[in-house]
Amino acid sequence: MKLGEARIAVLAENQYQELELWYPVLRFREGGADVIVVGPNATRMYSSKLGIPVVSDVAAAALGPEDIDVLVIPGGFAPEAMRKSADMIGLVRKVNDGGGIVAAICHAGWVLASAGIAKGRQLTCVPVIRDDVLAAGAEYIDKPVVRDGNLITSRLPNDVPVFCAEIIRAVSELDGHRGSGATWPAPGPRASAVYDVPARLVQAPAGRATANYTTTSALVGS
Repeated sequence: MKLGEARIAVLAENQYQELELWYPVLRFREGGADVIVVGPNATRMYSSKLGIPVVSDVAAAALGPEDIDVLVIPGGFAPEAMRKSADMIGLVRKVNDGGGIVAAICHAGWVLASAGIAKGRQLTCVPVIRDDVLAAGAEYIDKPVVRDGNLITSRLPNDVPVFCAEIIRAVSELDGHRGSGATWPAPGPRASAVYDVPARLVQAPAGRATANYTTTSALVGS
């Protein structure tokens, strides 16, 4: 398959790492791929660590994993929130089990562990979560990019160029789309890196008289 024919989904949550989300989105769009941003909820704004907003195109629960050729999981602190979403973890697991390409960078190793797909696999990640992926049964390899079959992993933002290059090589080995595209969003506007003001994280109690809280994203000044 040519890159321009691929359907690529990139996961998003609050406190994502900017380069690890937008570099793949823009690089693969440059190559002609149809790239969407997927969150726990559709059309919800998520803030990066530096306040760059992204609005999700579709909710994870609305996607058929068989229609995703590549699933990219950025790092930052977003994976900590992603692993709390059963829909997002379920999508990662199903794409992997169906033979789709799963690409994770930096702290996204947490998502692989929570999805139960790290066990017995060779992978890399940001060194600070090395013990977590080892505990999940993975073999940790300290290299800029590691590929184990359909699983591609990298360590840090500086590794994004080789991370994307390896994803493109993996796409070139696909015979064609993995599904009919029945659940894939219709052609139209997709998530954009263009924004007028930064976003900020807003924390609020999860309910009355509780110490638990929820985190949402809002534009500065709103």
